[in-house]
This record gives sequence, structure tokens and C-alpha cells, in this order.
Amino acid sequence: MHELTFRDDDLRLVYLATVYHLGRPGSEIDAQTLEPHRLGLGPLREQLDRQLDQPAATVELTDYQLTRLGQALHGIANELKQYEMAQRRSAVPGFAEAMQRLFPGNEREPGTSLDLVEKTIMLRRRLDGAVAGAESAVAAARKQQESAAAVGARRPWWKLWRR
Repeated sequence: MHELTFRDDDLRLVYLATVYHLGRPGSEIDAQTLEPHRLGLGPLREQLDRQLDQPAATVELTDYQLTRLGQALHGIANELKQYEMAQRRSAVPGFAEAMQRLFPGNEREPGTSLDLVEKTIMLRRRLDGAVAGAESAVAAARKQQESAAAVGARRPWWKLWRR
């Protein structure tokens, strides 16, 4: 588990990243079972939703959630650029509404969404070490799970008729 504290704009950007991530179809679907799961950023969004009015929020993230958050931060950097070029519209459900809620006044000043891109990239860079560690932990867990499944799938060599 990773315990992270976010303040001010970082807190709102992380919340916006969860809005972006969860607004994409299939973002919380397990790739192997094709069933919805609660391992992703849904629980993080719920935690942050309760703490948005506070100056800082401390959250605990699993390795998997931290990797997803890293991906979501990359995604909103691109989405914020598109949002500005599309005159403050977004194809991601709830993104424009979240922008208005989290960053009131941005709709009056052109280019303010692009200022958030820089802040998003700086936040992602500060999290780079933690995200890289989480990615390697997730990869190791997947590899271990795959090797355990492969061992269970081997047939005894003497049962030639079952090959």
C-alpha cells in the first residue's frame, strides 16, 4: 500500500484524473474475466469526493491503483489540451462538469486549461518513482500468477493419452 497526500491543485487534478479514467468505457473491467471489479480508481474517487473541500487529502493506494492513477494523469494531460481546443467541451462523460466544479472561473479565461497541463505533468513526474515501483510490483504479481497457472496446467508425462 502507498500512502499519498495531495494538496490544493494536486488534489483536484487527481480527482479529475479519476473522473477521466472512470468516464472511459471499460476502464474498470477485468481484462481476464470481463467483469467489473473494484480494484481500480472507483474507490479512490469515492475517498477524494469526501475530502475535496479540505486543503489536503491522504489516501492509500494499492500498487494496481497507483499504476492506473499514473495512466490517468497522462490521459488528462492530453484531455486538457483537447478540452481547451474544443472550446471547453469533452467527449469524456462528466469531464467538463468536473472541470467547472473543481476549477471555477477557468471557463472565463482562455488558456487556463493549458496551465493545468503543466501542473498535471509536474504531479506525474513527482509520482514517477512510486508509479515505477508499483508497475514492477504489478508485473511481478502477474508473472507469478501466470507461472502458478502454468504449473497447474501441466499434465503428468506418463499420461500420454491426455495430451
